[in-house]
Amino acid sequence: MLLRIALSLSAALLTTAAIAEDAPANREIVVIGQSLKDTERAWQDCIARGCPPDQEIRAALAHAENQFITGDYRDAKTTINKTVGRNRKHGGQYPIEVSDLFRASSRISEHLGEADQFRLAVLDMRDTLREGLTEGDPRAMVAQIEVGDSRAKLGYPREAIRIYRDVAEKAFKAGQARVGTYADLRRYLLEYAVADESNYKADMDKALDGLQKMADGPPAGAEDFGLVAAVTLARLDRKAGNTDSTAAIVKRFADRGGANRPILLSAEPIKLPDTAGLDQKSGNVLAISQGNIEDRWIDVGFWVNANGLVSDAEVLRSSGNSRWSKLVIDSIASRIYAPLKSKGDAAAPGFYMIERYTFTARYMDEVTGTRIRQRSPIPRIERIDITPENYDQPFVAPTKTASEEAKPQS
Repeated sequence: MLLRIALSLSAALLTTAAIAEDAPANREIVVIGQSLKDTERAWQDCIARGCPPDQEIRAALAHAENQFITGDYRDAKTTINKTVGRNRKHGGQYPIEVSDLFRASSRISEHLGEADQFRLAVLDMRDTLREGLTEGDPRAMVAQIEVGDSRAKLGYPREAIRIYRDVAEKAFKAGQARVGTYADLRRYLLEYAVADESNYKADMDKALDGLQKMADGPPAGAEDFGLVAAVTLARLDRKAGNTDSTAAIVKRFADRGGANRPILLSAEPIKLPDTAGLDQKSGNVLAISQGNIEDRWIDVGFWVNANGLVSDAEVLRSSGNSRWSKLVIDSIASRIYAPLKSKGDAAAPGFYMIERYTFTARYMDEVTGTRIRQRSPIPRIERIDITPENYDQPFVAPTKTASEEAKPQS
């Protein structure tokens, strides 16, 4: 359980950090505000006129994002797969664009419960960057960190730790302090989680010592990771019942006039049970069967107020049984963000955020006695940020899905 919590926390804390200074932002999926017909037409028109690979990839990604947002996960995966089939060979000329296709494939695969496809897409993304960029390029190093993340998420934490350590060593030798510090940060957090689950206090103390040194004096050029390390230590303090370090971080931001973007400082994980109930009569909202796992997702909207607290968290849209949404809402309501910077004499208006959560379970490799693929009885809740890029502007409700449009009005 703690290992799962650690991975969830590290992902939540680090999504806003740009690791390689000269690398493009590794942004999440965002609401693009175009109809499916529009994005499909743009993609198909691009293919018909023989547009360059980078243009086709951008059009395909826009359409796949739109399909994902409307809940058409498998159609989004098909769009990506078709584009990969036509453009994989252009990875040498367009390594960033082709790697973006594989990254999108990996994220959609997670929400579909396709663990093996997730694993392979991450490796393809890494290999594309390695082969298309110069040796030692920070973007290829960060891609290898993503491979480590995937190994940890798939249940191989010690392999992930080895990957993080190797990347950090190579990055520091190449003068890439930000990448090396990021890899070390991932390693310390995972080492602590593994040691805590095994009750190896010496290893826990070693990981804590690494985090504390990073918080006290991160390498030049990676100063912002000192804050992330401090936030991580504060989270561990709260687990032990001490909230003083969290209060000190909040005060630190307030004294500096606040942040101008959402920076997550504290979050309780979604409290998933280790096993699911056998049926809905048990009262377990996460009870699953092979037939009720498809198309179960929610979009949750919430405000981050000027003081960094969350308010008005609500389910904006949903598909399928969504009784499990309370687990998500409770987790979001527990978050603490950095206090926000005021705009001139006016009070900070806050930010409106939207996140997609998918209730899923992974497909198991083999099930004795049948060739029909079976899902694990252990549920998962996958998350991705779909906040529009203009999140500091007034909120516009998301468009309804086709199924929602077809419902009769009461």
